Amino acid sequence: MGDRYDWRHNLCRGALRKLRALRARPRGAPEGGRRVRPVATRARLAPSRAGVLLAAVLAATACERGGHAAADPPADRSAHEASARERIETAVVQLGRVQGRITASSSIVARRSTAIGAEVPGRLVEVMVDLGDAVAAGAPLFRIDPVPYELALADARAGLALARAESENAAAEAARTARLVEQSIASKQQHEKLLTAAAVARASVAQMEARVDRAERDLARTVVRAPYAGSIVERRFHEGAMLGQEPVVVLLEVGALEVVVDVPESAPVPVSPGDTLRLHAASLPEPLVATVERVSEQIEADTRTYRIRGRVDDPTHTLKAGSYVRAEIFSASREPRPVVPRSSVLSRDGRDYVFLLRDGVVARVPVRVGAEEEDRVELLAGVAAGDRVATGDAVPRLVDGQHVDVAPEPVLSGDASP
Repeated sequence: MGDRYDWRHNLCRGALRKLRALRARPRGAPEGGRRVRPVATRARLAPSRAGVLLAAVLAATACERGGHAAADPPADRSAHEASARERIETAVVQLGRVQGRITASSSIVARRSTAIGAEVPGRLVEVMVDLGDAVAAGAPLFRIDPVPYELALADARAGLALARAESENAAAEAARTARLVEQSIASKQQHEKLLTAAAVARASVAQMEARVDRAERDLARTVVRAPYAGSIVERRFHEGAMLGQEPVVVLLEVGALEVVVDVPESAPVPVSPGDTLRLHAASLPEPLVATVERVSEQIEADTRTYRIRGRVDDPTHTLKAGSYVRAEIFSASREPRPVVPRSSVLSRDGRDYVFLLRDGVVARVPVRVGAEEEDRVELLAGVAAGDRVATGDAVPRLVDGQHVDVAPEPVLSGDASP
């Protein structure tokens, strides 16, 4: 490199001497002791002289600039590069459990809701409740015309009385024939025939008893009662309607509400029974806290979500079945995973990165983000425990392969926040 500098330096010096000589020589003076040619000859040679002059000027200018650039010592350039390095903070990647937060829309539903119809067909003669009425368990809701069922019961009871009389008569006849057989007055065949008739009569009594029981039950079913305490939320028929299996009223269990949340399959942390739910609604002054009770094992094919349910206790009685709420689900990782500060993650073009520090140089590494807290992020891939990553406000300004100065490094705790 020294030889190249010497010949460039000599060339510049020669060009400068030539330029000074051309400027100092009078017009028409002999050059190098030679005779000056005639005017016509000088006129033809004027362009050549001008070109030499222009070349000398350009060479001198280049030499002056190059001289200044070459005059900068290597030590000064190193100091300039050092002053331009980014000063960064770093953190050590450690294993920990991060309590992830999943936000999803959800609905409030009643734990039990029943459309109640008549158990026996007939004409609706009375509805004892209406929309909004609170009812106790076992309270009457509506009544079917009982007259046909009262007549059926009376007929069954009459048939039972007849069957019992016939059975008693058959039994007495069989007993009398048995005494005659002992006296050899009646034959055994006649006695056996009477015994069979007595058995048939007893079976007829049992049949009629079952018929009476069924008639009594049908008559009782003409009055329909509430299976549990709740509130009437819908009334579909009025008196005079002929009913089959159609529901007359809809009963909703009061004070037993549930929240139903559809959790995306792509959620970073799976939800399990016992996880905490925080419910936000416009009608609530403060969020309600609930607990996940049941988690579906099936992913819905059309929405790619799975359903969870949790019991809701609303002391203000503000929420109603069908209310819309925004649910926050808090679920911690089951196993410790690499954890970094939130400021270490750079999101760009739909992907996430961190800058790993190695020997004063940062390397941009793609990562996959898992659960997130306010100031910590769980990484599912890309780094390992013990790695050093850049953190702080300097992260968005870093580029892959950049030399950096490192500030004192804090230690990131691996324990999950309570």
